[in-house]
Amino acid sequence: MKRKKIIAAAAALSVIMAVSLSACGGGDSSEGGEQITVAHQYGMAYAPFEVMKEQKLIEKYYDGVEVEWATLNSGSAINEGFASGDVDVGGMGVAPAITGVTSGVPYKIAANMSAQPHKIMSNDDSINSLADIGSDDRIALVNIGSIQHILLAMASEAELGDAHALDNNIVAMSHPDGMSSLISGSVECQLTTSPYVFKEAAEEGIHEVEGLQQVWPDGNSFIVMVASNSLYEENPELYQAVVSALEEAVTWINENKEEAAELLCEAEDVDAQTMLSWLNDPACVYSTETKGVMDMAVFMAENGFLENEGPSSMEDLAFDNVQGN
Repeated sequence: MKRKKIIAAAAALSVIMAVSLSACGGGDSSEGGEQITVAHQYGMAYAPFEVMKEQKLIEKYYDGVEVEWATLNSGSAINEGFASGDVDVGGMGVAPAITGVTSGVPYKIAANMSAQPHKIMSNDDSINSLADIGSDDRIALVNIGSIQHILLAMASEAELGDAHALDNNIVAMSHPDGMSSLISGSVECQLTTSPYVFKEAAEEGIHEVEGLQQVWPDGNSFIVMVASNSLYEENPELYQAVVSALEEAVTWINENKEEAAELLCEAEDVDAQTMLSWLNDPACVYSTETKGVMDMAVFMAENGFLENEGPSSMEDLAFDNVQGN
């Protein structure tokens, strides 16, 4: 019963979060040239896409392509875009990507993008571990089925013996809204990622709740790049251009962190020096090699987060150029 409820909630959320992508359009443009749409969400986890966009790296590797960049509000919305054929490439959390592939959304993982710090933050001095969270305490995270939800479930299984022990504590909120609610005291906890964990740590009365590090160590995949099956199969040269562009963007960020901080700081409304300190956090890792994806997929399959059978290997989830696990 619990499995069915999770699946039903995730399906309902997908419908709610779906957005119209009629303005986007993969494939050939009306002028006869090739066009692809790249969809992503907000935050420094998607920094490689910002570099690709700013430096026109896809265009560098594939002459004549027109790249449209679409910023959407959830992995569910991006999934809708792939399902309708309006999105060709996307960046999303590992968990929604696993759900999408196993549910038949026509894409696979094309590369890793980034790992970022994930933490449970609290404004209640009495909450220092998951065991301290009471039935009336609320935990803000972005949505049911998100990577934050899966991480909470993984930590709950490890510490409390039940992956779903804290499901009823969850309140779905965007990262910014969750941070505002945590600071105001409207919720007791928030499970979030960068840059919000950095901003919240600087607030008086906010502290970290232990529990995530043991189940999802620093460096494990957070955001992956996915590409449509049609792009991979019908235009392998353009697919490879996108992969090469991402690889160059990741290398550039790692080798030019001060310049990257200048590029990214305005979007997060901080100065470049603050952004540089965030980029230098050991848990902030930009790499095209996946890490921990199969561990998460197995956990999701075993605990009712997947409607269909879970993958048996990375080959079920990723294209053959992807390195990692």
